[in-house]
Amino acid sequence: MASFDAFERGFAKASLAQDGVGVPFTNLLQLLPNKEWVPFGHEALSVESGAFGTRNPNVQFYLKPSLMPICGSVDLKTHVLYQKDLAFLKKDGQHEVRINKEISSIWTAKELLNFAHARSTEFDLANVVTVLHRIAKSADRWQMKRDARLGKIVAQAVDVLGEDGRTTPRDIAKTQWAIGRLHAQDAPVQEKLNRAIARRMSEFEAQGLSNVIWGLAFAEQDAACAMRLALLEFHQRIGECDPQALSNVAWSIAKSLAAGHEPLLLALSSASIARVKKFDPQGLANLSWSFATLQQHDPVLFARVGETFLSSSSTWEPQHIANFLWSCARCQVESPPLLAGLCAASSCSLDTWTCQGLANLAWSLAKLERAENSLLERIITVLARKIRRCSPQNTVNLAWSFAKLLAATSAVLELLASQTTRTLAEFSPQHCSNLSWAFATMSHMQEPLMMMISRHMLECKEECHAQDIASLLWSCAKLAWQDQALLKHLCASCIVKVESFSAQHMAMCTWALGCLTLPQQELMHSFARQLPRSRGEIGTQGISNLAHGLGKQALRDEDFLDFLSQEASGSFALFTNQEFAMTLWAFAKLHFLSPPLVAGACQECLERRPHLLPQDLVVLSWAFARLDVGWILSAMSAEVQKSIPELGPQDLANVSWAFAAAQVEDAPMMSSIAQEARRQILELEVQDVSNISWAFAKFGLRDAHFFEVLAERVSALVGCLLPQNLSILCWSFAKLELQKPKLITCIMQECWKHVDQFDSQGVSNLIWSLAVLAYDSPSLCQRLSQRAICLVHEMTAQEMANIAWGLHVLQHGNTLQCFLQHSIGPFSRMAVRDGAAWVDFVNVCLEAQEASGTQWPRPCYVHRSCWTPDPLG
Repeated sequence: MASFDAFERGFAKASLAQDGVGVPFTNLLQLLPNKEWVPFGHEALSVESGAFGTRNPNVQFYLKPSLMPICGSVDLKTHVLYQKDLAFLKKDGQHEVRINKEISSIWTAKELLNFAHARSTEFDLANVVTVLHRIAKSADRWQMKRDARLGKIVAQAVDVLGEDGRTTPRDIAKTQWAIGRLHAQDAPVQEKLNRAIARRMSEFEAQGLSNVIWGLAFAEQDAACAMRLALLEFHQRIGECDPQALSNVAWSIAKSLAAGHEPLLLALSSASIARVKKFDPQGLANLSWSFATLQQHDPVLFARVGETFLSSSSTWEPQHIANFLWSCARCQVESPPLLAGLCAASSCSLDTWTCQGLANLAWSLAKLERAENSLLERIITVLARKIRRCSPQNTVNLAWSFAKLLAATSAVLELLASQTTRTLAEFSPQHCSNLSWAFATMSHMQEPLMMMISRHMLECKEECHAQDIASLLWSCAKLAWQDQALLKHLCASCIVKVESFSAQHMAMCTWALGCLTLPQQELMHSFARQLPRSRGEIGTQGISNLAHGLGKQALRDEDFLDFLSQEASGSFALFTNQEFAMTLWAFAKLHFLSPPLVAGACQECLERRPHLLPQDLVVLSWAFARLDVGWILSAMSAEVQKSIPELGPQDLANVSWAFAAAQVEDAPMMSSIAQEARRQILELEVQDVSNISWAFAKFGLRDAHFFEVLAERVSALVGCLLPQNLSILCWSFAKLELQKPKLITCIMQECWKHVDQFDSQGVSNLIWSLAVLAYDSPSLCQRLSQRAICLVHEMTAQEMANIAWGLHVLQHGNTLQCFLQHSIGPFSRMAVRDGAAWVDFVNVCLEAQEASGTQWPRPCYVHRSCWTPDPLG
């Protein structure tokens, strides 16, 4: 070992060359992170000869106690203050000192436990504390965590500490630190230690007190009282603390989530800001992490830590960078230079990052909404090599982050899906819901993965919380995943846990069930009972989603709708265009005509007309038509006409239907619709052609060119037409008196296949249309008449009159006679005596009687020309 003088001369020479002035060697020691450097010499030394004292020519060298060899020169001397440390160098005859020497020569937890098991009866206070402390510092400590002998050592150490005459505060601090580091939780043992800490609280040094607090953080509720007292004591001595103590205490408060310590946190912040340049990177990262975890937004502290980072980023390890960036994301720190510096520093060392670091980095970028494409690409590249090391939490966080940033390509999602299949057994319900959310957000359907998640969720014994249920239902809806067993399980869980659901959760579930067309009346009733608790807190998106979900489920829950109506009526001005349109759509779909709601919606629509998008105009037109508010459509027609070139096939059909249903005729607009529909004719689907043709027929608008191409499109779709479409199309061409024999033949041939599926209106429309178009098919008419007789008690007067009139015009006497025999009684009991249907039916009956000579029961018929409102029979 070089002598002290030689070492000092070298340091002084170097400092002279750099600064022009020689600097004492003790200054070098002050720069080192370790404080206690013990002076040694061949003569007795005074305490002032310590590392921070005056220079003494008798000092041969300085050495930290932890670096002392077990054996050494016996003639080396130091001050009595260091007698205990010097004992390591002497061949001491004391038994406990020899045991400590032996303990100090053992490096692994396994060997230390073996030694303690064999020799613990010989241990004194120093021995048991030393062995526990060294076990806590050993690299293999986690491998021995479940070893029963470890619990015995802990209990023995705490028992010895109870003997106050032999215990120092330092022993207590070291023991509590070791127990915390080993995560050795034992309530009775911890309670004994808590009492020892409380008795000696005022005797701890600031550093020791920080170690106590750090250890107590792992004891959780078993040491809540002791933690509170220790933090109060620490607050009084915060000015004595070095940076490590400050960061450790901040970390401990965050770890234990101890509440009610805002004054201490403010003091920690002030003390840390004053000494920020003395912190090492780990201390700064832990400090910022602690404040972020506690949601303690401290812009000044983060700004100073950020400045320190930017000036020394090359000295920061990946974990420190990841923790600091995570903290900035959690506290939403808005500092472009700092965030750019953090991203640049991350990119430089990314190959060495752990999976958790990569996940935290991606999460932070997502939380800050910073789509750093080059950095994200590098993360993906590194991740591909390390994916098998990802824990479930890492996998889920990565998936969530890439989805949040809309940067999750199919390749990335498949990579994450492959890791999920390997580790799914370790997934919690929250993991499953977050992963599903990510895949659903990117509309990436991975059926094998969803099947595994469904099965895992049904088998999982862990509790499923409201957020998990809502996210899973939302994901199923987005991915159109109809696993009935899973959906049934989730809906049942909703009912059981309904009291824990927030308004947002209820909105997500209701919307999802609507998209899945899965009516859940009992669940909706449960939500309706819970919603009043959230009055004023739902928000416009929540109202829209709740209403939309009910509308899609076709569930008219009066309490539910009344609540939503009250919430929406007073806040329409806050809705986005889409939220406003979809909310009105839902109320219209359920035909909920609340006067305040309708009045408020009309007024709001008038005010935002110029700002409505084409899709919004379409939905609102349909909704107002269903709500029987025709005048608002007149006011909207100009904006609707301007938007027609931007509308798709379904939009054109819905607008046409809405204006026709509301009887708001706008010929120029309908002409524009015809022109645009003709351009998109090949994209019109079954319902589209049905609605458009009905609307034009309702207005009596015959656009020859449009109906020419429409007829061709109907002919191409005829095999896909449903009974309702068949009857409406046939009625439309008949109403406009458009003779399309080939098309009508195709439609009637298709009708043969569906005769038993027509409702009363469909049968009525078809027979009436056949008569108007002079399309005679006796066999089809007979089949339709038989179907009509089966439905006669469900028919309106107009429908019966149309059927009778059609059969009469087509001169199907026998079929007509049969129909009249079954319909005249129901007609006479329900028909209004002063309408066209009455006149038509009565005249058909009279003419049929004259033609056949049949006497109907109690007849009283009149011709249309001499109609009187006398009752039938």
